[in-house]
Amino acid sequence: MLLIVCHTTTAQYNSTGADNFAMANSLVAFPCQSSVFNNPAGIAFSDGTYVGINYYKVLPVQGFNTLGAWAVSQKKGFAVGVLADSFGDRYYKESRAGIAASKKLDKVSMGIKFSILNNRIEDYSSRQTVLGEFGLVVTPHKFFNVGLHVINFTRASLYNSQYLPTIISTGTALNLSQKARFTTQIDYILNAGATLKAGLIYAMRPDFDLMTGINPAQKAVHFGLKGKFGNKTFTVAAATLPSVGLSHQFSLQYKIGGK
Repeated sequence: MLLIVCHTTTAQYNSTGADNFAMANSLVAFPCQSSVFNNPAGIAFSDGTYVGINYYKVLPVQGFNTLGAWAVSQKKGFAVGVLADSFGDRYYKESRAGIAASKKLDKVSMGIKFSILNNRIEDYSSRQTVLGEFGLVVTPHKFFNVGLHVINFTRASLYNSQYLPTIISTGTALNLSQKARFTTQIDYILNAGATLKAGLIYAMRPDFDLMTGINPAQKAVHFGLKGKFGNKTFTVAAATLPSVGLSHQFSLQYKIGGK
């Protein structure tokens, strides 16, 4: 069962999305295309309707990767998002399908998300549970945001003897200049301690960003590139993880009905 908990914690909980991964999974206070995965409150900052796909390779095992898709639509400060992703092969598979909603009121955005998690081991077991999440993004000043994301407030479990982790994430996003933003995030896993992560994004051009981040607890360095081409946005990210080697993610986002 250790693999189940470890993967769900690191990949499906708060590591999905190339933007987030490129900045060491530190975007709890930074609304972006990954917000439907890492803080539902962030989707209310969208400026229209988007669909996207994501590929995440973290384990050096053939067939063990995460494929995901999402869609977000925002109008007058209210947003709805849906997502689905799957990890594994025919022998072992984790999958998730969820729906999120968020409302932005002045300087505060609130969001909630519910997901159905499924774990299947061929010829052994198949389990499902409902995972609940909620989040906040507050903009007290134009120079910074603060964020909060609580994962698994429902205390869901796949097996009677083992709850899925409950994670409380808090962080900030600082506007260092018109081109640069610095992010920090602290993840506190109940009964397991806290970890600190940080990221930086720099706009080389209006349609091209450089990203990097560090996770001292994992001794990991993250980096990525993001390019916008009309109504399409492509992000590629990678990280050096001593435990598994080089991991990478790719995201492609498409804006419907605009540029």
